[in-house]
Amino acid sequence: MRLILAIALCVSALRAASPSEAAAVFNVFGKADANLAHFVELQRTGVTQELALVIAMGSRDALSGGAATFWSEDRKIGLFLQEKNHPERVDLLATKAGLPDCYARIERVTATDTVISCRGEKSATYPNQKWIYDIRSRKLIRQFSYQPFAMKQILSHGGGAVFIGTDGQRLVAVQYEANREPAFQVLRDAPSPHQMEIDQTLPPAGVSSFSRTTYDQFAAARPQRVKNGYRREGTQILESVGPWQRDGERIWFGKTFYDGEGETGVGGFGYFDQTAKKLRLFAPPEIVNWSVSALDVTADAVWLALVNNGEYGGSSGGLLRYDRQSGSIRRFPLPDIAFRLNHASGKILAATECGFAVVAGSQVTRYFVDQTVGGGWRVVPAIK
Repeated sequence: MRLILAIALCVSALRAASPSEAAAVFNVFGKADANLAHFVELQRTGVTQELALVIAMGSRDALSGGAATFWSEDRKIGLFLQEKNHPERVDLLATKAGLPDCYARIERVTATDTVISCRGEKSATYPNQKWIYDIRSRKLIRQFSYQPFAMKQILSHGGGAVFIGTDGQRLVAVQYEANREPAFQVLRDAPSPHQMEIDQTLPPAGVSSFSRTTYDQFAAARPQRVKNGYRREGTQILESVGPWQRDGERIWFGKTFYDGEGETGVGGFGYFDQTAKKLRLFAPPEIVNWSVSALDVTADAVWLALVNNGEYGGSSGGLLRYDRQSGSIRRFPLPDIAFRLNHASGKILAATECGFAVVAGSQVTRYFVDQTVGGGWRVVPAIK
């Protein structure tokens, strides 16, 4: 079973195509490549009052549902400009075949450029694909690719933070200040390698003493997993302490486990009180299917990033906010796995496999490091 990555949609700029609008685009797509027989519209974005930028996929074989996000070498993605008042007028900007084992996600669509990312099984990352165009002349200016930066660390810096990431070859440092415009700024000086190191310090004694989940507890908390074949015989429940953080006399932590090939666990989080020498563990329904990949403790809440560590790679379960006073839990969508969480200026910051996320109130905004035509780097907002 492959990991299906949903294509993100920018609701404010999108609407569903009418049959005639889609048919006009598919007609142009088919004329551009006679080998393509089946088409699906992936996204339609209004880029001016008169024009919509349409992203479609063409294939030799039938396309249906989530399978459309699988962008293989024998499938092509096409970018088109279509007049809103005269949908029969369609201009082809570009077509491009996919990569082996690539699940496409539209990261950015504007009046000047489009970026699509590619993810594979086992959490493999392929280069981002970028198109730059001129909507006045309705022509493509350039198409190129670049390896995305995964942000691995957050360092507190004054009233903001510095994110540190890598594209596998280079390091990049990005400063965040909430009250500055733009809030993100790529720093000129690359960080030193030791700043990329994730803290591997073992949690203090007492934290790891939480009671391991029994099979009966597992079966009650995760009945669907039992239906999937996780019987008493042959199931190994192997849980360990994941990310942790000191908060006064309490040490907060999240549980982590591999969830595949007969190994499993029950998600949870809690704290060890060093004064009372007592450990308290929470396992609400919102977390039982997930490991914790990152954690941040604030005065009023505990924030947790969720991940499924499965056989075909990791997948994000979003963010959880646990209210320390009421015990209530709120879940925030985040399609990317978070490696680190921190807070600054009343906002929660996440360093993710694809860039950054900022939680302000009920709003989650994603950003990523984008390459410019001149080869420089900038931080841009991503489609939700």
